[in-house]
Amino acid sequence: MNRPQSWSNCDEDIKSFIMALTEKMKNEQGPNLIGIYLHGSLAMGSYYRPKSDIDIIIVVKRRLENETARCVGTTIALESQKRPTIGDIELSIITKEVAKHVPVPTPYELHYSTEWAEKILNNEVEYSKEVTDSDLPSHLTYVVQRGICLAGQPIQDVFGQYPWNMLIESVIYDLEWILDEDHILETPYYSILNICRVFQLVSENSQRVHSKDEGGEWGLLHLPKNFNPLIQQALDVYRSPKIVSKDERKTGGREWESSKLLAFRDYAREKLLNL
Repeated sequence: MNRPQSWSNCDEDIKSFIMALTEKMKNEQGPNLIGIYLHGSLAMGSYYRPKSDIDIIIVVKRRLENETARCVGTTIALESQKRPTIGDIELSIITKEVAKHVPVPTPYELHYSTEWAEKILNNEVEYSKEVTDSDLPSHLTYVVQRGICLAGQPIQDVFGQYPWNMLIESVIYDLEWILDEDHILETPYYSILNICRVFQLVSENSQRVHSKDEGGEWGLLHLPKNFNPLIQQALDVYRSPKIVSKDERKTGGREWESSKLLAFRDYAREKLLNL
C-alpha cells in the first residue's frame, strides 16, 4: 500500500517543491508577509502521493494591490506546473485581520487551485473584486489545530481561536453539496470519506478536526455495518499506490456501484436531518 506521508517524512521532491514555492512567496510578498502555513493531509500525516493535494494558507499584513495579486497568482500557477505530483496546490492568501477574527462571509485576497490555473494564466481573474470562501473557516481551524508553519510567525501568534460552530457550519455546507442530486457519483471516494469525517466531527465532543483517512476509519466503527465494504473501498482507493490520470482522480480509476453510492447518500441525508 501507498505509505501515508507527513511533512516530516515526505518524499524529498515534494518537500523541495514546497520549499521552493515558499521561497518564491517570501520574495513576492517581502515585508508584507506574516507567514506561510501548511494544513490538510500533509500536515496531518495522511498524505497519499497519487491522490492528495498540497494545502497552504498565506497570511499578509495588508490587502494585495490588484497588480501584486496578479503577479503572485501567476507565480503560483507557473510554480504549480513544476510540481512532482498529480495532486495540485490548494492555496489561499488572507490578511492578518481575517486570520485573527474570521468574518463571515470570509474574504480572501487570492485563491489558487487546478480550477483557477487557466484563468490566472489567461489573465481572466478580476482581482479588484471582493471575494469570499465558505470553506475558509474550516481550513483555518485545521491550521490552528494541526497546521505547520513553513515560514514567518508562529501559528498561535497569527490565528484566532474560532468558534466550533463556524467549522461545523462550513463542513455541513460542503456535505450538503455532496448529498445534493447525484454528486456522490462524480467523486465517490472523496464524498464517502468526507461524509464519514463530517459525521465524526458532529458526533464527538472533542472539538478536534480529522483527516479523511481518520474519518473513514471512524466510519468503519460507527456507521451501519452494511456500508463497511463501501467505506473500505473508499479507503483502499484513497491509499492505493496506483498512479491515476487527471481524468481518473475523481474515481480513483476504480469502478463504483451506483446503487450502493446512492444508498449511502440517502442514509447520510436522513442522518443529517436528525443532527
